[in-house]
Amino acid sequence: MERSENKVSVVQERNKPESNYNGKDVATYRDFIRRIRDLSEYNEKLERVVADQSRELTGVITSNSKVISIIAHDLRNPFISIIGILEMIRDYFEHNQGSDIEKYIDIATESANSSLNLLDNLAAWAVSQDSDRAMHPEVIDLIEMLMDEIRIIRCSAIQKQVSLVYSIPPELSIVADEQMIKTVLRNLINNAVKYSNIGGEVKISASKENDYLEFSVQDTGIGISYEDQRKLFRKDILHSTPGTNKEKGTGLGLLLCKEFTEKHNGKIRLISEPGKGSKFIVTLPNPA
Repeated sequence: MERSENKVSVVQERNKPESNYNGKDVATYRDFIRRIRDLSEYNEKLERVVADQSRELTGVITSNSKVISIIAHDLRNPFISIIGILEMIRDYFEHNQGSDIEKYIDIATESANSSLNLLDNLAAWAVSQDSDRAMHPEVIDLIEMLMDEIRIIRCSAIQKQVSLVYSIPPELSIVADEQMIKTVLRNLINNAVKYSNIGGEVKISASKENDYLEFSVQDTGIGISYEDQRKLFRKDILHSTPGTNKEKGTGLGLLLCKEFTEKHNGKIRLISEPGKGSKFIVTLPNPA
C-alpha cells in the first residue's frame, strides 16, 4: 500500500514539473517561430529594396552609357564636316575664286554651331546628373537672354530662310537658374528651326499670369506625329528624327528641357500635328 502510494506520489511529482516544462517550451518555441517569421518578412523587404535599387541603377547606367555613346558618335561627325569643308575652301582658293566659297563657309558654320549646341547639352546633362548640385536662382531679363540665344541660332535660321519673331513684354523677368533656363530656351528654338521648312517662321512668346510665367516656342514646320510625341522626354529612348535639311540630333535636348523645367517645379507640354508645326509651352512658378 505504501509502495502504491509512493508510486502515485512519484507520478504526481513527475507530471507536475513535466507540465510546467512543456508550457515554457511551447511558449519559447512559438516566440522562436515568430522571430523567424519576422526575420523572413524583413529579409523579403530588404530583397525587394535591393532589387528595386538594382533595377534603378541598371537603368541609370544604361541610360548614361546610351547618352555618352550617342554624343561621342554625333560629336565626331560635325568636326569631320568642318575639317572637310575647310580643306575644300583651301583647295578652292588655290584654283578658283567665286561665290561658291560662301556656301562652304555656311556649311562649316552650321557644323560648328551644331557641335557647340551638342557640347552645351553635354555640359548641361552632366549638371543634371549631379543630385548634389544646387540651383542658383537669380533675376533673369528674358529679352536679354533671348537676344543672346538668337545671336547664336541666327546663322542656322538664315540658311533656311526662317524668320525668328518674338513677342515678349519689356522688362519681363523671372527668378530662376539662368543656365538651366538658357538650356531650355536654346533647345526649343534650335528644334523649331531644325524642323522648319524653307521660308518658315519661328515665334517666341512670353507672358505672365498671376504667379506663373509662360513662354512658348512655335514653328510652322513639319509637326510631330502622335506616335513620336509619346517617345519624347524619355530617358530610355532618346528619340530624335532628322530635320528638314537632314540635320541630326540626339534627343537629349528635349530631355534636358523637361528635367530643368521640373527642377523649377514647372511643366512643359506640346501641341503638334503632322504638317501643321509644333508649339512647346513652358510654365514656371514666378511669384511677384
